[in-house]
Amino acid sequence: MNHVVAGVLRGRLAEAGKLTFAEFMETVLYHPTEGYYNRPEMTIGEGGDFYTSPMVHPIFGACIARQIHQMWVVMGRPTPFFLLEMGAGVGTLAVDLLQTAERGDAGFFAALEYAIVEQGAQLREQQQARARERGVAGKMTWYETLDEVPGQGERVGVILSNELFDALPVHRLGKTEDGFVEYYTVADGDGFAEQAGPLSDPRLPEWVDAKTLAQLPAGERFTVCPAADEVIRAMGRLLAHGFVLTIDYGDRSPEVHVQHKRADGVRAYYKQKQAQPYERVGLQDLTADVDFSLLVQSGAESGLQEVGFTTQMKLLGGNGFLHKVQELRSKRFDLMADAEMYRMLNLFLPQSLGEVFKVLIQAKGVEIDGLAERLHALTFSLEE
Repeated sequence: MNHVVAGVLRGRLAEAGKLTFAEFMETVLYHPTEGYYNRPEMTIGEGGDFYTSPMVHPIFGACIARQIHQMWVVMGRPTPFFLLEMGAGVGTLAVDLLQTAERGDAGFFAALEYAIVEQGAQLREQQQARARERGVAGKMTWYETLDEVPGQGERVGVILSNELFDALPVHRLGKTEDGFVEYYTVADGDGFAEQAGPLSDPRLPEWVDAKTLAQLPAGERFTVCPAADEVIRAMGRLLAHGFVLTIDYGDRSPEVHVQHKRADGVRAYYKQKQAQPYERVGLQDLTADVDFSLLVQSGAESGLQEVGFTTQMKLLGGNGFLHKVQELRSKRFDLMADAEMYRMLNLFLPQSLGEVFKVLIQAKGVEIDGLAERLHALTFSLEE
């Protein structure tokens, strides 16, 4: 347990008696110096508590680069072309994408202005070091918050996120015969526990569509994420013309809210193994399944129109992934090639990450009629 974070929580509980799970999650993940993502000891990947798709193989960043290049072409090759990554981890996706762009199309690379919004100073330093090491730091700028990004309402380009929304704080709710309850965090000896109580805000269930709420049985648990609404609206406000490309795990409603039963979609990870949320407070990751229907609905209210919803498998498959696999397969009896192909296929195969991660494409100020039939991520089929 992180004693600084635990002390902050105990102090707040001594005053308030209980905290919403969103308040708990915000504190343990984002405390300025000791939160999980902001600790000096924070590690992602090998030796860390989790890894992200860009860390599995550079093909992930290369495929994303190809998809964003196509979006640039669809938009008429604007210069400059603003590419903003939200929550970039240790910067692996950014450098792989930029290096692919530099090798692939000089005009596209010259047009790119790559920015990262990253709340944590430790992660920003890791991203900057990686960018310098790979020779692309000169193409990049960093901001702590989305509101700091200049040119609000004027930007032309793409806003990209990979595993951003799953790390935003959520409220944990349950449906009863009489309505809804909220599950709070309370003190439990030296640790913390869950306690049911009235809703902290009676409007919380409204973050889930009415049809889904009606079909949830009594006893079902689910999460709501007002923070996701705020972030997707801010993305829409930043863009004048362009796309929002969101990669994360979760699903649309109602599926995202009816598949967990008592687990309600919140998970903790420690040393790449699943744990309980109140274990190792401040020393383990917390995530929650993303309700993509909320992103669609809230995004529409800030001018973002849904272009398509698909899987990571199709995003990669539509952007050259299988060409690389075929190249490796041709290297018979090459054990290094076999190992590389195995890592790559973890990103693609349905039973691995290929269908766990979903992809939402939204657009603002772009003609979307017929666009879904053109974008590589939305046209890929294994039957072709």
